[in-house]
Amino acid sequence: MPSNRWPRRLARAVRDLATHAHMRAELLPSLPFVIALVVSAVALVVAVEHRPATDAKVASVDEQTSAGPEEYTDEAALVEQRVELEIVEQGFSKIVDQHGEERILVAVVVRNPHDGELVPGALSINTETARGYPVNLDTLYLGSIPPLATASVGYVMAVDVTAVEVEDLKLKQEEPTVLYPSEYLEDVDGMEWFEMSPLPAFSFTGLEPMASPDGYRVHFRAETAEETDAQIAVLFRDGDGKLLGGLPAGSDSEYYTGAFRTLPEGVSDQYVDVAAEWIPEGADLDRIEIGPSRY
Repeated sequence: MPSNRWPRRLARAVRDLATHAHMRAELLPSLPFVIALVVSAVALVVAVEHRPATDAKVASVDEQTSAGPEEYTDEAALVEQRVELEIVEQGFSKIVDQHGEERILVAVVVRNPHDGELVPGALSINTETARGYPVNLDTLYLGSIPPLATASVGYVMAVDVTAVEVEDLKLKQEEPTVLYPSEYLEDVDGMEWFEMSPLPAFSFTGLEPMASPDGYRVHFRAETAEETDAQIAVLFRDGDGKLLGGLPAGSDSEYYTGAFRTLPEGVSDQYVDVAAEWIPEGADLDRIEIGPSRY
């Protein structure tokens, strides 16, 4: 099943481009004003170059009231603010998948403490060489986060991680995080299509062992104010509560695609299946977390 991640990222990119274009446009004079200014300048030049003789006939004209000056407002102008991305927790672990390949699971918990919509920059997953030089192994792109919301992101690194040690991995922000005013999308015509739905609330309700494939069916309860498409992240912790890593879950997709699921309005019982090989060593099954994602 094709991933919906790229259309969502494209929608976010188009929205950001539109907001920047709108902001720049509001700083320029409107087209009718520019045309009137050019016509006035041409008329002035013609009048100076072709002054009538002293005995020329004088024609009377009716005085017409000129249009008042055009008013400008920046009420709906985009005032974006650069802020720091708040990373609440992060964790990494290595597993061996069903094909015998080593994979690294990444888990990041991100919070938006602001009243506006947060557009995070990309996060690079870095390690260091023996001489201490940084190496960018992979890049994690986060989606927009609604005001005062917390998102859980599970990610499976798509690069060869055979020689990589999880203890050496670090996250680094590569792009600025931008905060949009909460009222901006409501004020700009045509931007309603890009409004982000509130994140649903998830609560873990239990595990059910599976025989084929070997693993667990993770049950959880979802609560949403309206029908919405949501991404689901499964996060793993050890017995001490340390975050070990996570993965994006979807009932009809591979674990690393970050599929969307349509959740009905209100409270509903949901589940995701997790194969045993995707559970990192040392994970406490009683501490499995299900979170709404923005990946």
